[in-house]
Amino acid sequence: MKLFERATIPFRRAVAYSAGCWEPTDPRTLLFTGFGIEDGQTGTLTAARWRFIDNELLEPDYAKFRDLLDRRVPVTTLHRDTHGEPDRSARYRRIHRSLGFGAELRAVFRAGNACWGSVALVRDEGQPDFNEEEIAFVARVGAHIAQGLRDALLREAGGAAITDRAPGVIVLDDDGSVRSLTDQATLWLGQIPRDRDTGLELPAVVHAVARRVLDLDVAHPHPEPYASVRLRSGSWLTIHGSILHSAGDDKRTVAVTLAPAAVTEMEPLRLALHGLTPREREVARLLTRGATNDQIARALWISRHTVKDHVKAIYTKLDVRTRAELAAKLFHDHIAPQLDSKRIREFASGDPPG
Repeated sequence: MKLFERATIPFRRAVAYSAGCWEPTDPRTLLFTGFGIEDGQTGTLTAARWRFIDNELLEPDYAKFRDLLDRRVPVTTLHRDTHGEPDRSARYRRIHRSLGFGAELRAVFRAGNACWGSVALVRDEGQPDFNEEEIAFVARVGAHIAQGLRDALLREAGGAAITDRAPGVIVLDDDGSVRSLTDQATLWLGQIPRDRDTGLELPAVVHAVARRVLDLDVAHPHPEPYASVRLRSGSWLTIHGSILHSAGDDKRTVAVTLAPAAVTEMEPLRLALHGLTPREREVARLLTRGATNDQIARALWISRHTVKDHVKAIYTKLDVRTRAELAAKLFHDHIAPQLDSKRIREFASGDPPG
């Protein structure tokens, strides 16, 4: 959240706004992993936090962050998306107007075709909509913020390894209140970086996963929602959610499990952190599983020459020379991140460290 706090300075100089909400994001699941509210300490947004969370995760509406990710310019205003009729938006009708807000600007911070964060800025009712120059500024600055978020995670991923790997469990009622939690869950919660001015009982990432669980269609099979968050130590924690079923209880309860991220869970995120494109990530995953260039070409329906180009780009971005070094790099980024490139090559070659 420190990067977002610094980002508000140039934002306010170029784009006037009354309040804002900033969220770092897990690029794989697009669930926010933190929450920073900026409303001049009035408590206006904090009091309405659940309404905004439910609107983003559970309700259909205009200018959702997930939709912005695929746009050429990942910035818009509610006025633009509703073609000048903001009353078409449930968020505007049910939340903004009741809080005295009008114009809204939304943006996702995108780098390497992945979303690393997002922001929603609002102005008081009666103020003009965000103009083209302001939208263009947010788009330009947003690309740098995305790069900063990604690079910060990449640099800080070399923290201490987790020594206690036992999972923790939190049981939440459908209103987000805590019914029970284990001692280990309390330990993990204390290691998650603090959000800013949210007033939430738990870290925002826990609530994001829990709310996404409540949105699932229980009648059909589905993967459990999850998100990964970097701890203060630099290690990674994965947060999974699932519905708990109990006889004779109409209330829906959610079990949230907090456990150290597995190597396989972190591989896609590690590749994204190094700036690999979606296609390069596919190639890299096949490389680490021992596929030959011909096998990769057939699996991805691309030419062998294209595979070679992707492999060259992957090696350059991860500073490795062979597929063995690539596997070692990804492994040691997670298990022993203090190893430098020289020692990774020694490990990959089988030679003892000097």
